Amino acid sequence: MIIAAVFALASAQPELAKIGDCGWVHGRFSVTNGSRIHRIWMIGTHHMLSLDIPDEGEGSVADPMGNLYDRFTPFEDDIFGDFYVCAREPRIPGHMQSVHLKRMNNLRIVGR
Repeated sequence: MIIAAVFALASAQPELAKIGDCGWVHGRFSVTNGSRIHRIWMIGTHHMLSLDIPDEGEGSVADPMGNLYDRFTPFEDDIFGDFYVCAREPRIPGHMQSVHLKRMNNLRIVGR
């Protein structure tokens, strides 16, 4: 039963195949070392998204993650939930794809 749910979830994830494609993805947000440090792993896939977070700074109105910074500790916590993202570059299999984060729902902060 659980395996069927995972396969159904993977097929429900949007493709985000070309620039401008938008959709809700279910995933795990984490802050990692290296380049493109803000990442969402699309649960049920091998696809990794790199978030383009606005430059206005932490906690700004334009930053959809602004209200989480008082509860979320980068490099120590992950955020599971639904993320509405828009592709900033075409999807290339085996490569991380840059997206712009617009909205988030159903969030749960989990320590690593």
